[in-house]
Amino acid sequence: MAITGNLYTTIAQQAQRGLPPFSYLQERFTDVADWRADTAEYLRSLLLYHPEPVDLNPELADTAEFDEYLQQKWYITTSPGERMPVILLLPKLTGPLPAIIGLHCHGGLYYFGKKKLVEEENEPLILTQYRQQCYDGVAIASELARRGYAVAVNDSFYFGERRLVVPPPARMQPDFLLVSEGSDHWIELLNQVSDEMENTVAKSLCLAGVTWPGIMAWDDMRTVDFLLTRPEIDGSRLGCVGWSMGGLRAALLGALDPRVRAVCIVGWMSTLAEMLEETVALHSWATFIPSLPCVLDWPDVAGLHAPNPLLVMQGNQDALFPLTGYQKAAERLRAIYAKSGTPGNLDIGLFDLPHTFSQEMQRQAWAFFDNMLA
Repeated sequence: MAITGNLYTTIAQQAQRGLPPFSYLQERFTDVADWRADTAEYLRSLLLYHPEPVDLNPELADTAEFDEYLQQKWYITTSPGERMPVILLLPKLTGPLPAIIGLHCHGGLYYFGKKKLVEEENEPLILTQYRQQCYDGVAIASELARRGYAVAVNDSFYFGERRLVVPPPARMQPDFLLVSEGSDHWIELLNQVSDEMENTVAKSLCLAGVTWPGIMAWDDMRTVDFLLTRPEIDGSRLGCVGWSMGGLRAALLGALDPRVRAVCIVGWMSTLAEMLEETVALHSWATFIPSLPCVLDWPDVAGLHAPNPLLVMQGNQDALFPLTGYQKAAERLRAIYAKSGTPGNLDIGLFDLPHTFSQEMQRQAWAFFDNMLA
């Protein structure tokens, strides 16, 4: 039985079936550049987040030196009154550098955002264990910096330095009194509070008239803005990579920002109809765009990056996405890139793995960037 039981039939009847109205595979779309420009603008309207333009006002807060790269911590203004932390890793190499935006995941670990992707001395054990489970033990931003890429990683809304700060519920207050601030158990308790409050935050954003993915996408585009201010960066060689919710962010960034040349989406791809029956409950409110299914499916969103280079990878045991949904999405993406005349710019991988970004997948991703951003 579907996860929504007897109500599934009624719900499923409302779902978009067949080719979405704004898919590039519709006969009325013949020029990929025109389709991308018009449809990306429509997608922006669905995200319902259009803050007033503001200066970035970048502020360098900290610098650390490692053997192969410099690590800088910046704050930039993304919207009126909103300052966002960004870690920038700069390899010790000459000349303008290719750059990659590293997009962190959700994973229920709200206390950390950007630090999920960046090595840190004396980091909490809970972070090390999490990275081992999700990224096969690799801090991918630091690894990319060692490979010669400048890398920017921000804290997405509700994570890291932008996490929720509220008094714990009364039933949890005794637990907080018994643990040391900053300990693994303390972080676990904070994550529990954030997890329980996520629905409330999502509802609040809804009443405010915005979408959570809209905030994420805007902030990620502002990170691109920041990179392009840096003299160390070659603005013609920009890429992005993300796993899980980071994969969703990569899909949106590749769809909305033509300055990003090469996109790698890991652990975030399916047709929506296949997710509806069984896996919808496994996904965070941070990933829902309510009106999207009426006009576009996720492979169509990712396909908005065409004709530019795109790599999509997933595990065949990924419990968050039905395998049939991934296979149908892959078929749709191949058709989009074939119609755009650039089938060679699409690479799709399926691995015998669960929901993870393994070192095997990472090797394929780094080879993709080495080829496309050379």
